Amino acid sequence: MNRLSIHRRAPSRRAPHVRGFSLLEIVIAVALLATLAAVVAMRSGGAIDKGKVGAVLQSVDSLKTACVSYHADTGSFAWEYSGYSATDRKLSGTQTAAGWAGPYLEAPLASGQNPWNGTIHVYATSATAGQAGFDVDGDGAVDVTSNSNMLYLSNVPATAAQSIDNALDKGAAGTWSTSGRVTYTASGGVLRILLHY
Repeated sequence: MNRLSIHRRAPSRRAPHVRGFSLLEIVIAVALLATLAAVVAMRSGGAIDKGKVGAVLQSVDSLKTACVSYHADTGSFAWEYSGYSATDRKLSGTQTAAGWAGPYLEAPLASGQNPWNGTIHVYATSATAGQAGFDVDGDGAVDVTSNSNMLYLSNVPATAAQSIDNALDKGAAGTWSTSGRVTYTASGGVLRILLHY
């Protein structure tokens, strides 16, 4: 007997039809991702500014220590100008002053230490760089006019300058930009910090 063989079709192994994304859905997703990236970028800008302010505050501490030590050893006030010759680097260069026991800084002051890419100097007087001195107590009268060490920074944004003032003056009397140990001039973003007097 002949058997008739019946061929049956094997069940299809094709995947069920999957629908793709439309162009409109892709555009909406890209727009949402761009918005999210913009928000993250804006928030990280504040963190960058905080980091720059923190760097200046650390520099203030190390420069103040160096200035106090130099004054205690020599009886005079040092200056340190970034980008100048060894004769203008009293804190980092070898000196012949009586009592000198430095160097007081490991490396010369450099423009890279100003996070806003401006000038950075330590002056041996507070009455320089367009300033008559410091009104330390905020009563409107200049208290320190010479015989001091002042840190000078340029290109500093006002918001950063005010943050530095808040950290160093901690609510001293008077206007934040003109009294206390920190003064600020918007023209040129000039920040002056009294280190030692």
